Amino acid sequence: MRANAKGYFLKEYGAWSVLIVSYLIGVGVSHTFSWLVFPLFLALAFLINSKQAYMKWVRQSDGGKALAVFLGQIVVSGILFLAIFGSDIITLLPLLIFPAVYLLLNKLAGEHFILTELMGFVLISLAAVLAKFLLVKGLDVRLFVGMALYFTAGVFKVKTLLLKKTKDRIFMVMHVMLSAFAYRGMHIPLIILLPLVDNLVVAATLYRVKLQTTGWIEVVKSLFFLSLFVYYY
Repeated sequence: MRANAKGYFLKEYGAWSVLIVSYLIGVGVSHTFSWLVFPLFLALAFLINSKQAYMKWVRQSDGGKALAVFLGQIVVSGILFLAIFGSDIITLLPLLIFPAVYLLLNKLAGEHFILTELMGFVLISLAAVLAKFLLVKGLDVRLFVGMALYFTAGVFKVKTLLLKKTKDRIFMVMHVMLSAFAYRGMHIPLIILLPLVDNLVVAATLYRVKLQTTGWIEVVKSLFFLSLFVYYY
């Protein structure tokens, strides 16, 4: 029974770290606090973790059980959202387009299709928006775009390191430039994007490190990004 439960735990530690950092940024930029941040994080954790059961269902590796586990986590998360936000939940309903698109891309194109991977990090970036909405109300579009642009840059870095193709190196540089342009247009201090200098170094040099080391580099960068965002935003 315990082994079956472990089979439904999402072991994508990069996704979990992005969720935590994004959520902490949302709390940090709010400059206030409520105990409701804890059940809200739990609700988001159920949503992220439900991907494991969803993929088992898509691959037909665990039949109706996988679908039941997936829907069960969605229901639990939905109940928590209703309890936390109450009537304000209506304001958040348009955001459902993001998980819907992600699940559709996952089913039709696969989880490793680049648009699926990008949408996955865009989806997790909503954690910051929801945390801030809980604490100060109002949907912060600038915060959402700022989060999404930073975290999706990691997709291009991984593609570049794995495939080592010129087009991926160009795409990564273009993404960093787009991020800087967008930050400036939204009046977000460019210094917040300082961790993305590493992405430019990768594009220029294709430096080689172990996969585990790459993961730790991204964690350190994310913590640096968190500090910069909370301080300068």
